[in-house]
Amino acid sequence: MKLRKLSKLVIFIIVLFIVITSIYAIRSTIDEVHLNSSSIASMDDGWTLTLNGEVTENVYLPDADIGRINESESVEISRVMADYGFDNPCLSFLSEHSFADVYLNDEHIYSMGKDYIGIKRTVPSMRHRIPLGSDYEGKTLRIKLTGSRPSSFSNLGHIYIGKREDILIKEVGQAWVPVLVGMFLFTLGVVLIILSPYLFVYHDHDLRIFFSGLISIMLSVYIMAYNGIFDIILNNALLNTVLEYVSLYNIPMAITGYLMSTYIGKERAIFRAMFLADLGLFVVALILYFLHIARLTDFTLFLHIICAVEGITAIIIIIRTYILSHKDQSSHAYSSDNLFVIGLTLFMMFSLLDIVKYNLFKYFSGSGNQRAALHGFTFGALIFVTCLLLSYFFYTIYSSNIASMQSRILSLAYNDTLTGLSNRARCEQMLAFLSQEHCTYAIISLDLNYLKKVNDTLGHHEGDRLLNGFSTILTDCFWDASLIGRMGGDEFIVILIDEHAYNVARNIHELYSMIGEWNSKEQRFKYSAAYGYAYSYEVPSGSAKEVYMLADSRMYEMKREQHDNLDQGVIENA
Repeated sequence: MKLRKLSKLVIFIIVLFIVITSIYAIRSTIDEVHLNSSSIASMDDGWTLTLNGEVTENVYLPDADIGRINESESVEISRVMADYGFDNPCLSFLSEHSFADVYLNDEHIYSMGKDYIGIKRTVPSMRHRIPLGSDYEGKTLRIKLTGSRPSSFSNLGHIYIGKREDILIKEVGQAWVPVLVGMFLFTLGVVLIILSPYLFVYHDHDLRIFFSGLISIMLSVYIMAYNGIFDIILNNALLNTVLEYVSLYNIPMAITGYLMSTYIGKERAIFRAMFLADLGLFVVALILYFLHIARLTDFTLFLHIICAVEGITAIIIIIRTYILSHKDQSSHAYSSDNLFVIGLTLFMMFSLLDIVKYNLFKYFSGSGNQRAALHGFTFGALIFVTCLLLSYFFYTIYSSNIASMQSRILSLAYNDTLTGLSNRARCEQMLAFLSQEHCTYAIISLDLNYLKKVNDTLGHHEGDRLLNGFSTILTDCFWDASLIGRMGGDEFIVILIDEHAYNVARNIHELYSMIGEWNSKEQRFKYSAAYGYAYSYEVPSGSAKEVYMLADSRMYEMKREQHDNLDQGVIENA
């Protein structure tokens, strides 16, 4: 047991080390990528800022403290364009949930977001790439941003000018970490979901692997959408925003779904309620969004409240279950989920740090929330999914061991050790079950002849061979039986249910044919048996035990008829 725990810890440390090293290497590589000043130029300084009627000259945009821009509030920046040495350059800047208008010498050259007014669509956060033409030098560039919702944005960010393809390369390079992590998590999630039907069918309807895949996909989509990857690749800012909020709504739903498939009893009922609440919120938000009644962003407050309540409740349940499982040394059903708890805890901690940093930048810092990247969330997501897979891996090993052990225990408890047929305990259990069911069945009682005489004359090893041979005959003949058992000694029972019950006469005829075939090949003794059978409808208000007794009495009638011939031809070559 200690070795198994130590192996889990070692594997977890190795995987965690690989993840941390990979992230560090990626970050170090990205830090070495510098902006090529010959193809892209920064336009962060020298702006005139107009906010609430106040004009500020020579503003450096990343340090401009504009506060929070709410719905219908505007901020405007302007400057005279110098010659940057580019032919037909592209202007690049980021806006967050705001309408954007761009002017050159009062000529309106670009507008975004006005189509969303009045239809309750979420105005996307997006990176604008606006061609300026070849005669931009000396003209006054003016950019106006208007908030589309409460707290739309709180800073202006960086503005670049350069060739469009170079700007795209720079944006992809800056988002290399979320691209890499997102692609890895998405690929992993798709593979897990493809495997989930097989594991569901052959692993006791286990849905853990499905929800593991769903968690991985939702985390990957959110990481890439938050960093604008879908907008960069597909040039579709609205789709990027929709994917961001759809994945955000589904992350807690996928996690509660995983917990729902992990626990049993009242804990499962609690997690099922959480899962349905998350699913309900997502469905309602999506319906209202497509009906133009509400924006996807209108429900984030409810989502945060639900997640907070669910997170606290989940942690309490997990810790309580962990303590109880360790008090009961014979119960280790949730030991593999310790890794899940570790991963979830680290993910929540890193995510909480990002949330705190985001709100500090947005509400209490002049630099704004554009500097609040999701590094912690991204790193935490990697750790979480890794722990999720390791947890399932160890759970599968443990479950396989338990299933194998239970199978061996059941085999010892309900199988006859000599013949491999069901033993008396299993037969009586089946009779008790049939007494409670409303179905048609037939019970055949059989008594193997000559067993005592073979034991006394040829020895018990030959008697055992006689029993095993007869068991094989019964198994081959009554292949459609619900139960074939040995009640003890030379007594056997066969139970046929529903439509198979009407095949008794045919099966008995086939039984005697098989006995004849075996006797033609056997030189030491002969197979012979007395039988009697009864149908459930012959004892309408009786139990299955009474039906068996009726079949048994008929078997003894046949045995008495055979009595005169039992001493003839028992042993051919004694």
